[in-house]
Amino acid sequence: MINKDELLFVVDELNQPLEAKPRGEVHRDNHWHRNSNVWIINSKGQILCQQRSLKKDSSPGFWEPFFGGHVLHEDSYLETAVKECGEELGLEIKEEDLFFIAIHKIRHTKEFVCVYAMEWDGNINEIKYEEDEISKLKWMSAEEVRRLLIEENAPNWTKSGFEKEILDRLFKENKNR
Repeated sequence: MINKDELLFVVDELNQPLEAKPRGEVHRDNHWHRNSNVWIINSKGQILCQQRSLKKDSSPGFWEPFFGGHVLHEDSYLETAVKECGEELGLEIKEEDLFFIAIHKIRHTKEFVCVYAMEWDGNINEIKYEEDEISKLKWMSAEEVRRLLIEENAPNWTKSGFEKEILDRLFKENKNR
C-alpha cells in the first residue's frame, strides 16, 4: 500500500545523502531520491514481469520487468531490494541471493536506481503477491522483453532508458536474446 508519509532517503544530484522527507513531499517538490530494482530471471533465460496494480500512483496498469521500490531513510539499496521482494512477492530472499548490476541516474524522475538481479526457478502460481502493487505476473523471454521495451517502445510498459544495458549485461552470453 502506498504511504505518502513514509520517509524517503533524499540525496543531492551526486547521490550524496541529505535528509529524510515524506514521499509525497519528495515527489511534489521533485527531490533527488533512491530506488532499488530487482530483475528476476530463471534458468530458461526468462524474466519475471509484472503488471502494475491500477492502484499505483504512477504508471498504473503498465508492465515492467523488475520489482522494487523507494529506499526509505533508514535503509540501504540492498536492504530495500530484499525487503521489496518480500513485501511485493512474498519471496524470502537473502542479500547474497542478489547480484549488483549498476546504479543509474534518471533525471526526469530525479532518482538514483540501483539495479540487482537474481535467479529464481519457482512457480509463479504459488506467489502470494501484494495486490495493491501487482495485478499480474508473467514469465517472458528476454527477446520478447527486448522487443517490447527497446524495438517497439511499447506504450504500456514503463521505461527508464537503461533497459538495453541491463538486458545486455544479464544475457551477455547471447546478445541476440
